[in-house]
Formats: sequence, C-alpha cells, structure tokens
Amino acid sequence: EVLLNATTRRDEQGNVIGVVGIGQDITARLAQEREYTKLIDTANAPIFGVDNHGAVNVWNKNAHKLVGYAPEEVMGKKLVTEFITDDFKTAVQTVLDQALHGEETANFEFPLMTKGGVRLDVLLNATTRRDEQGNIIGVVGIGQDITGRLAQEREYSRLIDTANAPIFGVDTHGRVNVWNKCAIRLIGYSTEEVMGRSLVQEFITEDFKTAVQAVLDQALEGDETENFEFPLITKAGARIEVLLNATTRRDEQGNVIGVVGIGQDITARLTQEREYSKLIDSANAPIFGVDNHGRVNVWNQCAMRLVGYTIEEVMGKNLVQEFITKEYRAAVKTVLDQALRGKETANFEFPLITKNGVRIEVLLNATTRRDEQG
Repeated sequence: EVLLNATTRRDEQGNVIGVVGIGQDITARLAQEREYTKLIDTANAPIFGVDNHGAVNVWNKNAHKLVGYAPEEVMGKKLVTEFITDDFKTAVQTVLDQALHGEETANFEFPLMTKGGVRLDVLLNATTRRDEQGNIIGVVGIGQDITGRLAQEREYSRLIDTANAPIFGVDTHGRVNVWNKCAIRLIGYSTEEVMGRSLVQEFITEDFKTAVQAVLDQALEGDETENFEFPLITKAGARIEVLLNATTRRDEQGNVIGVVGIGQDITARLTQEREYSKLIDSANAPIFGVDNHGRVNVWNQCAMRLVGYTIEEVMGKNLVQEFITKEYRAAVKTVLDQALRGKETANFEFPLITKNGVRIEVLLNATTRRDEQG
C-alpha cells in the first residue's frame, strides 16, 4: 500500500511536461490500523471515539450491545448533544475538550441514555488520539458499565444508614467517610460535622487513641478485629462505651480502601456488670464463679475471708483440681458440668480446704451464667 503525492512537472516556460509522484509505503501502517480497529471492535468494554468536532467516529460492538445503537445510527453524530443527559452535557463536553488539548481523564462517571430510554452509569477513561505526526485528531473513550455496581453501592449505603447499630467508616487516612443514622443518634454529631475529620484525633479519648489507631491500622492491612472495647465522647461530652468489629473495606479489585466499624453501645451493660460485680463482692455469703473450663473468674470478699486465698491467688486456677478435696472432686465437677449445660443445682454439700489447711463444709447453689445472647 502506497500513499502518493502527485505533483505537476513543468518546463522553464511553465508548460506541463509530466508528473512527479512522491510515495510512501504505508502497508505496515494500514495493517497496524486494521489490527487497532479489530482490537477496538472486539474489546469486552464499550469504546467510542470522536473527532475534533465531537462527532462520533468510533463505536465498537460492545458499545452497540450496551447502548443499543448500531454504528450506522451514531457515526457522524454529536456524542454530547445526542446521547448525553442534559445534566451532564457540560461536564462531558469539558472532558472531551480537555482530551482534545492533550489533558486526559481517568475514571470519570457519567450517564448514557440507551436506545430503549434506560439510563446507564458509565466510568470513562478519555484518551487523546493522535496521528503519526503527533497531531491531535480526536478522543477515544474506554468505558465500563457501572450501573449494577452503583445500584449495589446505593443498596449497601441504605442498609448501613438504616441499621440499628452505630456504623462508621474511615478511608485509608483515617478520615470519616461513613456515619449512619444510629451513630448520629448515639453520639450526637451529624454527618456534616464528622465527614472528612480524623476519627481518632477528634473523637477518641486520649487514653485510647493509640489502641484505636492500632485497630484501624491492622484492618487497613487486612487484619480485622472483633469485640474491641473503647470509649467515644458524645457531642454533649458524655463518655459511652462501644464494642467494635473493625472490618477491612475493599474495592472491586480487592484493593483496601478503608475500614468499616460496626459498633454496639455497651455503656448500660458495663454499668450493669459493674453493679453486679459490686453486689457480688460485697455480699455476706461466699460467692465464686468459673468459666467454661472450670477456671476461677469470680471470688468475692466473703470467699476470701472464709477460705483465706486472695483474688490474685485463685483467679485463672482450676477450682476443682486445686481447692476441692480428692474424694469430692468428681462430684463437684459433675455439678459444674451440669450447670454449664443449663442444669442448675441447689443445696449441694461439699468441703473446701482453706489456705490454712482447715476443711470447711459448704452448701452450694450452682447457677448457670449466660451472656446477653443467652
């Protein structure tokens, strides 16, 4: 394939005496252009192009499939005037004009109207198109249909906003970018008052700043945290206790883009637990408790006076193995095991050995202990 410039040849008197042709072998270039056109047409993304006047000159099969218009229906027509919604005409025209001046745009969101009248949301990369000499000859836009993704994000946002738990989110710099209605009611700050501000620096008490920052940093590294307790200060200056699950937030490519925290106000529960502990500790009867493994986790003052061991000496130790006489170990363990399965025991007699080696007889009521979920 040859590109020819044909020039008239004249003699000294100006008489035409022939033609001179200056040619250029464009075989490789045309093959490359055909390959380029083929790649565009078969790409699995909608691709369109406009010339220097904004008239469509590229419209691939995926654009046809997505928007509904065949190439012959769009070629030569103004993209902005005929296919962009009125509210985005100016913005899209600006992106095209910038690309025509060599300033390309990535990840620009705008709507397209399909032939069937459906509005699609498209994410666009607008790239300057040049000829072999580097002259700008138009713009190529590579799009991505994000209609489904945006609908999913709106649903996600709606679920977060209407959840009956306080939910907040931060970006990779720790700035608030999610703050639901429950968080507003609980803490008192409106969305406008918190968005873009540093969660740790502005809303966490000094004594917990480092710990909360560590939880967020870990989540930003993909290491999520469950049931982390920390205090928040409300707009009115009250301190509330929050139980937090910190979850890594990722984009569609799996890149970390922030952290979402789902909280639970446990202020009342902790107050109740403190009152419960106070009542247990000051009771005029010996009270002890064990966890699911039989290790001591409650030991009140009366138990301390009666048996002689301090809290520090018994906490975490196995009650049956270390404080019950051998002949009663099996029986006491059975009572505890039954209580751990929900079968409580009243008026069970067994001996305890005091720190001084004295055997005392105890009448026990073994009661199952449950958390808030039962």
